[in-house]
Amino acid sequence: MHKSMSVTGKLLAAAVSTALGLSGSVLAQDSFPSVSVASKVLDSVVAIDSNSVAYGSVTEAGLGSSRNATLSTRRLTGFVYDAKKGYVVTDSTDIEDAALLIVRLADGTELNGKVVGVDEFYGVGVIQIEGEAKGLKAAKLLDSRYDPLNEVYPYGQGDSVVAVGNSGGMSGTVTYGIISGIRNLRNRNAVLVPSVIQSDVVINFGNEGCPLFDDQGRVIAMHERRGGGGSMQNTTFFTPIWMIRRVVDDIIADSEANREIEVWHPWLGVKPFSGTRSPLGGGIRVVGDDLKMYMDIPEQYWDTGILLDAVYPESPAKEFGLTDKDMLMHVTVFDKNDNVKYPYTLLKQIQDLELLVTTADEGDRFVFGVLRNGKIFDVEVVVDQHPGEFSFVSITGQVLTSTNSSEYF
Repeated sequence: MHKSMSVTGKLLAAAVSTALGLSGSVLAQDSFPSVSVASKVLDSVVAIDSNSVAYGSVTEAGLGSSRNATLSTRRLTGFVYDAKKGYVVTDSTDIEDAALLIVRLADGTELNGKVVGVDEFYGVGVIQIEGEAKGLKAAKLLDSRYDPLNEVYPYGQGDSVVAVGNSGGMSGTVTYGIISGIRNLRNRNAVLVPSVIQSDVVINFGNEGCPLFDDQGRVIAMHERRGGGGSMQNTTFFTPIWMIRRVVDDIIADSEANREIEVWHPWLGVKPFSGTRSPLGGGIRVVGDDLKMYMDIPEQYWDTGILLDAVYPESPAKEFGLTDKDMLMHVTVFDKNDNVKYPYTLLKQIQDLELLVTTADEGDRFVFGVLRNGKIFDVEVVVDQHPGEFSFVSITGQVLTSTNSSEYF
């Protein structure tokens, strides 16, 4: 028994030795792409120290009061977006009010940075490195994007991915995993984002803003948030790079033109009925069969339609003729040149419409089939800029203020 195990152990040891000793480089390159990816991308990832000062009043007996200053440092990660101009993309958290930004390159060089602009909708910030940064290397970004028409993604579940970040303040930390899932998900600001990447790569404090690379060394997404502790500790979510790029380009363009930063956030200004709480019992409302019969919905549309609970007064939807209690039955989307961007489709899920709005470009025109008073007719609505913060009166008469509202979109 022991002899047999010994022989087996020797054979196993020999096999492992051969694999690791004779074929180690092949395994590292083919089975573990993190090795080759890391060597390509480390120079394009930076560590960021966001330093802020907090003042508090201190009263000393007989000496009056004085101000006590406390310096706090937030560790972040960023990636080089434009090497010539020194633009770096990172998380928006804690950078806008920073007293001092330090950007640390892969070779250890430390340079000052300044905030170009931030966007809280998607949690994106842009920093510009001050002074000359020799050898700065821009990250290579994936060009393809999600195709909502054919539900085609530029990456797939199970694909290998690599994250590089300032994990726990230790810059250049490389972690490796796979794409666990691709799903439509609300980010930390309640904005519905399409094709969010869920991954099992290890992410720690300091990785906020870290890029996620594919096996070719291209940035496919940026860290948005961790899933949490406990059983969700190895679940992390990343915003797709095509959406990050749209935000970053708007920030940079406005900054270079000396304009106020205004990132494109499309919206209609409608609030669906389903999924909202009843003002009477507080339960979640749905469009049931009784309500459909009351609204006299045609049989061919029985399983179709999005009932509008409210239309915001100063919104594209209101301007172009939508009103409370309209039922949106179908939609066709045209771009600003009147090309069909999304063909005629029946509306069955609220998220389907919300995703079309989230991914809309300036000038996109939505042609809705609207059921009102038993008749179906077309209403055209051109999406416009989200107002950011707005106030509205609830059904109980209370004035509410909503920023990045998940009720209206």
